[in-house]
Amino acid sequence: MPVAHIENRSRTRVTVKNRDDLTRFFPFNKNDAAKLYFAELKAQGLKPAATVLDEAYLVRYKANGRRQTFTATSHDEAIAVKKRIEAEQHSGLFINYSKAHQTTFADLLTRYLHEEAPRKKGFLVIGYQINSWLQDVGLERQDIAAIHAAHPNPHNPALRIPKTTGRRMSSTCSTVAFIRKSFVAIGPEDFRDYIDERLQSAEPATVDRELDVFRAVCKTAIATWRIHVHMDPMAGLERPKYFNERDRRLRPGEEERLMEAAADEDKRWTERLLADQHFENRPSSTKYQRLIAIQEARDVVQQGHGLIPMLSTFLQFQLMTGARRSETLKLTWAHVDLERQAAFLPETKNGRPRTLPLRLDLVALLQQLPRTGEYVFPIPADYLRNAWSRMCQAAGIETEGEGRLRIHDLRHEAISRVAEVGSQTPGGFSLLDLQAFSGHRDPRMLMRYTHLTPTGLARRLDLAFSQKGLKDGTTTVHKGRMRLTTAAQQSMQELMTLPLSNQIADNGFEIAQLATVEQAHKTLPSNVVSFHNYRKAAAA
Repeated sequence: MPVAHIENRSRTRVTVKNRDDLTRFFPFNKNDAAKLYFAELKAQGLKPAATVLDEAYLVRYKANGRRQTFTATSHDEAIAVKKRIEAEQHSGLFINYSKAHQTTFADLLTRYLHEEAPRKKGFLVIGYQINSWLQDVGLERQDIAAIHAAHPNPHNPALRIPKTTGRRMSSTCSTVAFIRKSFVAIGPEDFRDYIDERLQSAEPATVDRELDVFRAVCKTAIATWRIHVHMDPMAGLERPKYFNERDRRLRPGEEERLMEAAADEDKRWTERLLADQHFENRPSSTKYQRLIAIQEARDVVQQGHGLIPMLSTFLQFQLMTGARRSETLKLTWAHVDLERQAAFLPETKNGRPRTLPLRLDLVALLQQLPRTGEYVFPIPADYLRNAWSRMCQAAGIETEGEGRLRIHDLRHEAISRVAEVGSQTPGGFSLLDLQAFSGHRDPRMLMRYTHLTPTGLARRLDLAFSQKGLKDGTTTVHKGRMRLTTAAQQSMQELMTLPLSNQIADNGFEIAQLATVEQAHKTLPSNVVSFHNYRKAAAA
């Protein structure tokens, strides 16, 4: 007994020769209407013809005790599908592809946003990206806040989700229309067309991150949801190549001008905060009362009372700790110990907690900030983005092009300064020390800072990371970052424990180098906050 059978669901076409205006099509379940129309034409003395088209067939079968269907576009295809299903079921190798035919890629994106994305650290970015794709093809945007609230196990239950503004950050993309196709119908060419169009308006690194979302959805659909396809639709896809390591540092005079601009932003921030407080105390909430509250706040700030150095302290925090912007904005007062000069980050980009060392002058700045809320820097991301743009413009710093200064460049500046100071400190800093300060999980990410110290190690690394290194295989580029390969013949023991400065010190003796990683771990203090002072004391 066959395990699959075919149903013809093609339309019926009724025609009259040389009378195209009388041609009518009838669905497969409207045969009575087709016969009635045929009889009417014949009653008028015409010679109609009725034809069942070869365009739609339904293959019915059972898989794991459940009824399943497969849609074919021709009788030959339906026969082939029926034979394949019966053969695979007979041999026990049957794979059910019907779900992939019945599910569009847009359906998968929406399901991923609801079920899997809230578990990810980058939920907000994933949500914005998927919503932009859905919007581009005319589908309904999803409520990110409601999705996060309804999820049983979100990555960050306390995630702050900004109110929607209706604006989108990326440009529209016509080639993303492929997400309306069924999962089984998409292939590498669809993603390749998408890449080609997006590269016209976005950086290669941005497009690569968008492909990461597509990749995650495909992988989850196949491996977790068991929506089978003959081949992964992204298999064989060549991603855009790029190299986006930035070495932008503060130029002479830029820090001073930025701090002056930050002082003006502090006035704006204080006015905004005081205006909100004054408005809450007004007898009514009219627009007129709001204007009065704003004027009162301006008068207080102009008199020099109650100025809150929020943006100034934020800039100095970035320059003194090398923290990532997201880490700084998520820092809470509960995790700051000014007495111990430490700020604990329970969650970082690489998933590992770490402790930031707080210098005494930074502690003094933090003491000036009000503790009216949970966060040390209660600055909304959009506000910070606009404030940074205003500060750069006021300081005469580029805001466009390769020479522009980004907030993240302050982290590079901070780590570079530590590397430079380490090269002049008796005892020096090893990459292990620098890794403790920067919080990089992969020490290879720190190799580009070794050029700041005139040591033998730095010279060898500079040679390995040169263009010659790319040719002879000692370096490779992965995800926009240059990395050493085994061909460079630099052992991790040497790279991690050798002080970044092994020059002859001013007092005439040569700094001893740590011999092994184990010895380095024993030598470093348990509290990473004091590793700088420890090095100085050890050398003395």
